[in-house]
Amino acid sequence: MEMHEYLDALSGQIRSGRARQAVREELEAHIRDQAQTYVDSGMEEQEALEQAVRQMGDPVEVGIDMDRIHRPRNGWKFLGVIAALSAAGLLAQYICIYRYGGSELTGNSITIQAFYRQCAYTLMGLAVMAGLYFCDYSLLSRYAKAAGALFIAAVAIVCMPGLAPVVAGAHSYIKVIMYVFIPLYGGILYCYRGSGIRGYVCALLWLGAAAWLALCRIRGGISVTIDVLFVCSLLLIMSLYRNWYGIRYRALPAAATCALAACLGAGVALNLSDYQLRRLEVILNPQSADRAYGYQTGVAREIAGRLELVGGQMPERTPIHRLPGVQYDYALLQTASVWGWLAAGVLLAILALFLVSLFIMVKRQKNQLGQMVGFGCAAILALESARYLLYNLGLGLMPAAGIPFLTYGRLHTVAVYALFGILLSIYRYQDLIWETGNRRKGSRRTMAWGVGKYRIRIERADG
Repeated sequence: MEMHEYLDALSGQIRSGRARQAVREELEAHIRDQAQTYVDSGMEEQEALEQAVRQMGDPVEVGIDMDRIHRPRNGWKFLGVIAALSAAGLLAQYICIYRYGGSELTGNSITIQAFYRQCAYTLMGLAVMAGLYFCDYSLLSRYAKAAGALFIAAVAIVCMPGLAPVVAGAHSYIKVIMYVFIPLYGGILYCYRGSGIRGYVCALLWLGAAAWLALCRIRGGISVTIDVLFVCSLLLIMSLYRNWYGIRYRALPAAATCALAACLGAGVALNLSDYQLRRLEVILNPQSADRAYGYQTGVAREIAGRLELVGGQMPERTPIHRLPGVQYDYALLQTASVWGWLAAGVLLAILALFLVSLFIMVKRQKNQLGQMVGFGCAAILALESARYLLYNLGLGLMPAAGIPFLTYGRLHTVAVYALFGILLSIYRYQDLIWETGNRRKGSRRTMAWGVGKYRIRIERADG
């Protein structure tokens, strides 16, 4: 059989267009390389090509085996778990928060209309997640820098005077939009592979641009800013550990990254406002701290200390009657106050298992871009959830943006589901995305498969 006829028959069995083209190109390269080996051993060129084709085996059988693994995975398991957790979270919010209703509660009015809005926000988040699930995350390997620049410019423009409402001198209500920068930054780091010290310096500049955007344009929401910059710094250190930039002495830039992160943290600490410093004093020494500044922390600790393992407290003793913004900052404590620690602990354990499963899924990725982007998305979700738990126990300095599935808010809900969508996209396309590297023309290309009884390793080398 002629080579192109063979490849047509084989690739016709592969349903994914992206995999079909990639497999065809790599198999053609393998056949030509094998034929060249036969030519070098004294065989005629046409005979060598025919022999190389015959050696590949039946094209339909090979094509079916290739199609079996090189196609999108259905992430029904993760989608089902997220849908179930979304429903459970809404039910918990309704029973523990919104059924109370009324404007007599502490802080803003918490009415049933707010619950309906949260249902709409959840549906909006699920729609965003579904859209990203079907998108090819590997586009970040080509367009991450352009998307990152567009993101920074767009947010900076939105935060210009007169374009968006200013609350207490800041735009802290859009702080969670910085979640989006994390997967973009993972893609940006991937784009600089093999570029040496220049790539590392550019990665630092991008991190500086994100810090400028969060601290100088958005302002407010300092806790989210710290978390996002911390995760991005981890991604940069991971890229150095994997030697993406080809720097010989990787320990030096890694140490420099840690030092810069420490300097940034010190700068943030030195610029804490007076009330934040007083709240820090409450955390460190609640007995001698000013009660006015430590009121919320003191009440949260008092409520947490009275919680029963099973069963709730009297309604007037729950956070919703004593603390402001319960649906934002104390949803977990309110849940424990209504149901007891055991029920709240079960919810936390389920969420923890879900987050661990996301980390395991990311770790199993063979593509380095998927690993980097996925780790960033999972890390910010885990970090924010842990800080939210500490704050609800009265052990946190500043509130986290929220916890998945339990926190009220439009932007936070959509941002969390967007991260889920990116993680699901990584899972969906893990068998279609191969490591291509930053190749220049004529450079070596390598690819390996193990398909049933076929094991093919394809290498393309100069000459």
